[in-house]
Amino acid sequence: LEEWSKTCDEYLGYVQRPLQRIPLRHLLDCTQASWDDAYREWSVLQFWVGLVTAVVLAVLSTLDGADIGHTVVKAAVRICVAYGLAHLSWFAVVRKGGCFCCVVACCECGALLLIWGVLDILWSAAGFLALLKVSSKCLFDFCIIGVVLQAAYSVILFYMGLCC
Repeated sequence: LEEWSKTCDEYLGYVQRPLQRIPLRHLLDCTQASWDDAYREWSVLQFWVGLVTAVVLAVLSTLDGADIGHTVVKAAVRICVAYGLAHLSWFAVVRKGGCFCCVVACCECGALLLIWGVLDILWSAAGFLALLKVSSKCLFDFCIIGVVLQAAYSVILFYMGLCC
């Protein structure tokens, strides 16, 4: 945990300047000069799309009559989770070359990259399945915006899985 927290400044630098090493149009390529750079860029995009999704869903929920206090807390949690997962996955995959972090220890092994890749792809699939459920039950006109953002988030997770 201490080693991960020491990388916050470095990772925030990437978050502040996304797509510096690989332009978006090249991130979709099936071959990369550096899969570590590709993973880093995808993790930064994961954070930004997660942040935008949290804010947009909060606004839409408020417009739909949801409790503002509950909506703000939910949005804050989504933003924290988006950053935490983006930074942790970057640390585990790129910085450590494959590790699984627990509260007090980090198990390192190159084979753990496969596990991160599978988890990213499974989270992507879960996001797409959730889309099927949500898109068929839109309660207000603007819900399609949330569906599109969740689809983008799921695509990002899928590509993160491929980069492992």
